[in-house]
Amino acid sequence: LILMDIQMPIMDGYEATRRIREYERIHQLEKTPIIALTAYALNEDIEQSHKAGCDAHLIKPIKKSKLLKTIQSYL
Repeated sequence: LILMDIQMPIMDGYEATRRIREYERIHQLEKTPIIALTAYALNEDIEQSHKAGCDAHLIKPIKKSKLLKTIQSYL
């Protein structure tokens, strides 16, 4: 499971997720669950996370119970 911060220097979380998904495809690996963590809360932001290959999109600040429930759903 990867907790992907969307706002990172040099490469944002969308691009990092796309590269991970491409690596998985090339090497025929099982898909690793990726959960986007971001302050971006608009529907377009959620859609962009999913288009990049994220499995879930959590909005900061994240409640501990929500984070744990989301993690549990992918493990």
